[in-house]
Amino acid sequence: MDDQVKQADEVSRDGYQPLSLTLTGFKGIRSGLGRDTITLDLEALVGDAQLVAIAGSNGRGKTTVMDNLHPLC
Repeated sequence: MDDQVKQADEVSRDGYQPLSLTLTGFKGIRSGLGRDTITLDLEALVGDAQLVAIAGSNGRGKTTVMDNLHPLC
């Protein structure tokens, strides 16, 4: 297992969670949203929710967000 992923997994089990995710210079975000940077306020998104959906049409950056969020959760 990659050390960085292992470390993130250990942090998640200890109760730490990311508060925000900032993506800069990703092709999927730039072509989908027309922006170079996007910041997701994860603390405001989740609240007490047990499930959060990421929705959008093809090429809008959903997979890019998930690929970059995965090691943190």
